[in-house]
Amino acid sequence: MIKTGDVMNNLIACHNALQRHLDEITAATVLDEESLMLRDEYFRWITLKTELISNEKSYVLPYGAIPNKVSSYLYSYLYKDKKAVVDKHYRKDDATGDFIINVNKKAVPADEAETLIHSIVLRRGNAAWVNFGFNVGREFRGKHPALILKNAKDTLIVLPLSSQPPIYPDLNVQIDKVFGLPLRKRWGNILRIVPISLLRIDFDSPVGSVKNDILKEISAKIELHGIK
Repeated sequence: MIKTGDVMNNLIACHNALQRHLDEITAATVLDEESLMLRDEYFRWITLKTELISNEKSYVLPYGAIPNKVSSYLYSYLYKDKKAVVDKHYRKDDATGDFIINVNKKAVPADEAETLIHSIVLRRGNAAWVNFGFNVGREFRGKHPALILKNAKDTLIVLPLSSQPPIYPDLNVQIDKVFGLPLRKRWGNILRIVPISLLRIDFDSPVGSVKNDILKEISAKIELHGIK
């Protein structure tokens, strides 16, 4: 059984490790800009991750993430119970057939707000901005859009997207356009598919989407390389 003394000892060890790292930076006579940026990113991520962990149990999806509009195309694919939630809080635009939110978002009951966000914003094929944080070596890090492959409610399975041409093209899927995001080519390395917490998502940034053909290509690449 872990004791309070163990926690305090680990806290002291953590503080000492951070202090040694800072001392190394201070003592260095020459430190290039990339090294400084890397260390700055590390300290900022430690701070942010600590805050995320502290708020994890009380975290709720932000009301601001409720979509302002639901396209008629997407609406047609929703299950009956989810359509009922849209019908309750949105009005249908006769000119476009789309559904426009018709209430104050904060007036939407929490469970229905969660339904709207999960089924419309965090659905398979959408691309959300994710803070992958600070990672080791060649592991993916920083804030990048990521393609949602599976929504497991508290966890998303995502494929991080990069605008840098890949070193190993055979492991990557090229995406010429992510609808709703700045126009540029992006690539997704299937070896970087990861589960993430909802707390890593930046709901203040726009959410994009890709064509179904991209999802099929990703599945084909996964099968080709024997990844399960």
